[in-house]
Amino acid sequence: MDKRIGIFFFVLFSVSFFSQNDSLLNLKSKFNPECTIYAGSIIQNYPGVPNRNFLAYASFNSSFQTNGVDKWHQFYNFPKIGLESIFAFFQSKEFGYAIGLVPNMVLKNKKKYFFKIGFGAAYFSNPFNYISNRRNLYIGYKFTNMTILSFGKSFKIGKNGQMDIGISTSHCSDGHTALPNVGMNSVLLNVGITAWQHNLKKNPAVPVLKNKLIYTLRTSLGLHQFGSTTKAVGGPTYPSYHGSFYISKPYNNIHIVDAGIVLSYYTSFHDYIVSQEVYKTNIKFKSSTGVIFIGHEFIFGKFGLSTQLGIYFYNPFFIQQKKIEGAWNSFGQKVEAFNTNRLGLMYYPFKKKNSLNQIKDQLMIGMFIKANGGQADMFEYTVGYRF
Repeated sequence: MDKRIGIFFFVLFSVSFFSQNDSLLNLKSKFNPECTIYAGSIIQNYPGVPNRNFLAYASFNSSFQTNGVDKWHQFYNFPKIGLESIFAFFQSKEFGYAIGLVPNMVLKNKKKYFFKIGFGAAYFSNPFNYISNRRNLYIGYKFTNMTILSFGKSFKIGKNGQMDIGISTSHCSDGHTALPNVGMNSVLLNVGITAWQHNLKKNPAVPVLKNKLIYTLRTSLGLHQFGSTTKAVGGPTYPSYHGSFYISKPYNNIHIVDAGIVLSYYTSFHDYIVSQEVYKTNIKFKSSTGVIFIGHEFIFGKFGLSTQLGIYFYNPFFIQQKKIEGAWNSFGQKVEAFNTNRLGLMYYPFKKKNSLNQIKDQLMIGMFIKANGGQADMFEYTVGYRF
C-alpha cells in the first residue's frame, strides 16, 4: 500500500476537524482570526544534519470564538477553534520551505494566559533525497504531520486589539511511513495580533450525567517502513493490523479514562523473519505483538483527543531482531521493546449535540501516531464502536 494513501487520509481527517458542524462551532460563534509570527531554532538532535538551524513561521489562524451554544464550550472556558495556515522559512536551503494546515484549539483562563494545541499536516518542498539532498535526515517524505504547542499571555492594545506573546514548540514527522525519519523539532517565540476577547459567563445549570462503564471494540490499519530511524531508506511501506478491546469510564462531563488490550500483526516482521530465517515455526504468531494500556480522552463536541500509554507483554521479534543487529545492549532499545504510546484524534459522526462525554453506543473513526519509546513507529487509521 502506497504511503501517499495514508498521508491523503491524514490531511483529509485533519481538515475535517474544522468542519462546520453544530457540535464544534455554531454560526453565531464570532469570527476571531489571528496573524502570528514565530521565530526560533531547530533542535539539532542527530549527527550529520545541517547546522544552520534558524527558522520562522508566518501564520494566519482562521479561528472562531466559541460562545456556549454547545455545553462543552464552558467546560473548556470558551476556547477558540481555528485552522492555522502556516508558511515556514528555513535558514538552510537543504530544508526548502514548508506549508502547513493545522486545526487547533486555544484555551485561556481569567488572567489571560493561553495554551494552544494544534494537530495537522505539512508539505515540505525539499525532503531527503539519496542523491541530491542526503543531509535532510529530519524529513524523509514531502508530506508530514505538524504538531504545535504554544503557551503565553494576552495583552490588550487599544480599544479592541489584543497581542498574544508566548513560546511554542513544533514537531514535524511522517510517522515512519518513509525513512529517514528523525523528525524536525523546534522551539520558537511567537507574537500574534487578534481582536480582544471578552470573558463569557458559564451556565450555572451543569447537567448531571450518568457515568456508566463503556466497552469499546476497535480495529486499525497501520502503515510504516521497516527499519531504524535512518536505515533501509527507500524500502516498501508495510501494512500492519491491530485489534483492541477496552473498558472506559466517563467523568466530569468532558473526560474519558480507558484501559484495555491491543493485539497486532506486522507484515514487515513476517517478511523479515522469513527472509532471514529468524524462526522456523509459529512465524505469524511471532510476527505479532500484545499491549496492555491505560489512556485518557478529552471530549469536545463530536471530537476526542486521545492519549494512550502502553506496555508490551508480548514482543518477541523486536527483541530478537535487536540482538541479531547487536543493538540490544542499548538502554533506548530496551525502552522501545517494552513501552509504546499513541496520540490520536477521534471523531464520533452520530454523537448528539450537548451530550458532552456520553459516547456510549457511538461509532468512532480516527487516527493515531504510534511510537515505541520516543521513536515514531507508524500512522494508524482506526474505526470502532463504543457500547
